[in-house]
Amino acid sequence: MWRTIILSVLFSAVSWTVSAASPIHRPAAIILLRHADKPEDPGDVHLSQAGVKRAEVLVSFITTDTAMTRLGLPVAIFATKTAKDGNGQRTQETVAPLSRRLGVPVQTPFRTKDYGSLAKLIFGNTAYGGKTVLICWNHEKIRQLAKALGVTPEPPKWEDDVYDRVYVISYPHGKAALKTLHYGSKS
Repeated sequence: MWRTIILSVLFSAVSWTVSAASPIHRPAAIILLRHADKPEDPGDVHLSQAGVKRAEVLVSFITTDTAMTRLGLPVAIFATKTAKDGNGQRTQETVAPLSRRLGVPVQTPFRTKDYGSLAKLIFGNTAYGGKTVLICWNHEKIRQLAKALGVTPEPPKWEDDVYDRVYVISYPHGKAALKTLHYGSKS
């Protein structure tokens, strides 16, 4: 019996050591933003004209602004999966011009509420290790997504009328650091 207990304790210690030593393949940076401007009509699931313009400005911001270019161009672009009610459509429309410009497809594997699954997918993909990943999400869950990506404390609530904010999450010394930037004009 004692032999079984000792072996069990040793096995648990070895398992813990292996899992603690297993690297998480963190990107060098994660650019996290909200979809561009929505129209006045709450039933319209697409970007407003101002939103379409902002999506074009995003391309220039990501590809020419020195605060962004020093991070390296995104190797992956994620947006929310479109739900039956159209929720998620604007995130995809926001990053579509950037996707075309970079030749990087927009990946939409998860709905807004599945932010934890997205974080696991990003951290688990060795192709993103040391690279830049861009995520366009619905503002209602950006705080929770940032937390799932390691940001503590959770950032403040993202206001309903703010479309130009960008969070840049980096991982100096293995710990998430959050920097807030803005692109285009504020709404």
